[in-house]
Amino acid sequence: MTVVALLACISTTAANDKQFVGSFDRLAGVTKFNVTVDWSTYTINNLNEEEWLRFRDAEQPQWDATKELKDELKPRWLELVEEANKKLNKARTYLLADDHDQQYTIVIRPERLDKRGNQTDLVIIKDEKTGEEIVKFRITGKGGIFGTMSNLWGDGFRSAGSNLAKILLKQLK
Repeated sequence: MTVVALLACISTTAANDKQFVGSFDRLAGVTKFNVTVDWSTYTINNLNEEEWLRFRDAEQPQWDATKELKDELKPRWLELVEEANKKLNKARTYLLADDHDQQYTIVIRPERLDKRGNQTDLVIIKDEKTGEEIVKFRITGKGGIFGTMSNLWGDGFRSAGSNLAKILLKQLK
């Protein structure tokens, strides 16, 4: 039994060590980051965008699913930036949405979302001038329970923003 517990601890530690691809070392002392979103590879309820739009149109024909996605759902990603900035402000670190004057860019690439706003996002921090990817990792967000799909996505993006801020605060010391 003790051996099993020890092996579980070792495998958990090893998994946590592999959380990041690359290193934050080059980013020590950076206080401003450009932040952008890349919607190129996401799924909603395991459906790609085209499949989900067809499903959503069939599920709720009174709604314009394309308009909903473009005008209500996708813009909620900015709540990730707002929530992260609330926590990062204490360390005088700031995320600036679509400010390409910064040396480093944080790309948020949503991978999996569901109707409740639960999500997994790939985060890539890259050098804006060279395009070099410095570090990659994933964050998750917990969506909501009550409200419109748009509100639930907002909950998920705020949760993901909080998780992003925790990682940045720890890694950028």
